Amino acid sequence: MVTPQVVVVSLRGSGTQLLAQATTALGYTPYGTMGGTQSAHGDRPGPGEVHPLLMAAYGPDRTHRLLQDQHVDRAALEAAFQEAVTALWRIWWLRLGQPVSLGSPVDPHLEGRLARVPDADLVRLLPGRGCWYVNALDLQRADGGFLRAWHATKRPALVLHHRDVRDRIISQIKLLSQPSDRVGTQPEHLIYRDIVTALPTLEDRITLALTDPDFPGMREARQCQWLLHHPAVQVIAHEDLAGPDHGGTDEGRTAALTTLLDAVGHSDHRAALAALTPTPPPCDAEDLRVGTWRTRFTPHHERLLRQHHGDLLPAGPSQVPGQGSGPEPAPDGSAPHDGRLCTGTSHGGRMAGR
Repeated sequence: MVTPQVVVVSLRGSGTQLLAQATTALGYTPYGTMGGTQSAHGDRPGPGEVHPLLMAAYGPDRTHRLLQDQHVDRAALEAAFQEAVTALWRIWWLRLGQPVSLGSPVDPHLEGRLARVPDADLVRLLPGRGCWYVNALDLQRADGGFLRAWHATKRPALVLHHRDVRDRIISQIKLLSQPSDRVGTQPEHLIYRDIVTALPTLEDRITLALTDPDFPGMREARQCQWLLHHPAVQVIAHEDLAGPDHGGTDEGRTAALTTLLDAVGHSDHRAALAALTPTPPPCDAEDLRVGTWRTRFTPHHERLLRQHHGDLLPAGPSQVPGQGSGPEPAPDGSAPHDGRLCTGTSHGGRMAGR
């Protein structure tokens, strides 16, 4: 049975748009950090989804009145349902440990009522098929009730999407070097855009990313290590999902998409894989290319990487797709690395040695 809700933890700079293309093609509406790609109100509710949410949000009396009067005042029913959905999304976002603004148009009484819904029931109230994209899922910030419910049910499905740490750094620097109106609304991006653009060269900006522990995405990578090791979490690497259009391989992309289909419980892999044909490369295709760090990192940067972020590098050598017969030696003569987050791979959603 296809799971209606999926949470994707996609580390910043991991090429999230490629994965979002695939989940959207599978019928999921993107929310969270990829929510800008959906329509204003997301999916229309399916059969049996309106009444349970109205009951949880407004109680039996108002729910009865809204449904009874829908033929003469359909707008009131739709407005009440959308207000409940908005409050539910905010509660869900808080459950995932994501930052929110204190000022909110959501009715605090409505939000408080939905906040008291048991965690195991909350996910079933979410309408449609949603894929929730977050930058991290920190065990210290996520709601304890949500984590206990996930531990017991393994729902919603959890996917970790990651990329070579060096390519993630280059991608983040490229984002933060843009004009302020193209950086987005995440406050840490706005702050670090000021810091990054004050530095004169790309080399200086890479050095900042490697030495500042709060540079966007670095602390989150450590907070997400548990996802890489948990047997119920499916792991997808950008290097696999990229495919030949972005410096990967057909085999790697097929393996990554198969992992995604396993995560969502899709039974007909052959038909789904045929439907998930690669889309034309987007305008920022270079940002998605595997191994862009190779022409931008200096030996000094490699030394800084191992000094400050050696725990994010794999334990042994492995080949980066499309980069020759094997990885290049480290500048200090130590064992070579491909820079992937530990030893995760897309194949079967498992780590080598599990």
